[in-house]
Amino acid sequence: MSAAAKRVAASSLNWAKVGEKLTSVHASDLGRLRGQNSTFTAQVDQLPADLPKVDFAALKKALPTHAATIDSLQKQYEAVKIPYGEVPKEYLDEIKQWQEYNETRIRLHEMKVADGLEQAKKVEAKWKSAPPVEHFDRQHFAEYFPQHFYDLRYQERIPDPCSIGLNETDAFQQRFSDYKVLRRPDKVDDH
Repeated sequence: MSAAAKRVAASSLNWAKVGEKLTSVHASDLGRLRGQNSTFTAQVDQLPADLPKVDFAALKKALPTHAATIDSLQKQYEAVKIPYGEVPKEYLDEIKQWQEYNETRIRLHEMKVADGLEQAKKVEAKWKSAPPVEHFDRQHFAEYFPQHFYDLRYQERIPDPCSIGLNETDAFQQRFSDYKVLRRPDKVDDH
């Protein structure tokens, strides 16, 4: 194995762990990414660890008039150092922020799932205690379907037979809470 391949192998990705964290929707994307990584790794394996050696002395003999230029090129070529695995700090900070954002999203999703499970348990408990639908009477409809059937004896609702949304806000209850509000001042209260 070449030195370049050893460097890449030292920082290889655990594909099984990544596959566990992704949903089945992203399986094709993970397969495509894994294929691209394999192609890249194969190309890196074929490359030598260091830059190829150039015989600058032979070049100077072949091109004596350009000796100064070849000297300059030799200094530049030998000064080239390509570090491996150094990611700029601003990119690392951006990755860290992205990870924190995704972890927060995951925690929020887990909280929503837990709340949904609690609500589902309440609904299941409600319907387990319900009598069979064939035995429902008017009181049961108001208890189990309060959005469609209401009992004005204990619910502060306005009859809304056309379902136009009178009970979605409390504007009607506030406006008509005092029955004297709409009386005209010239009317005399004589009864």
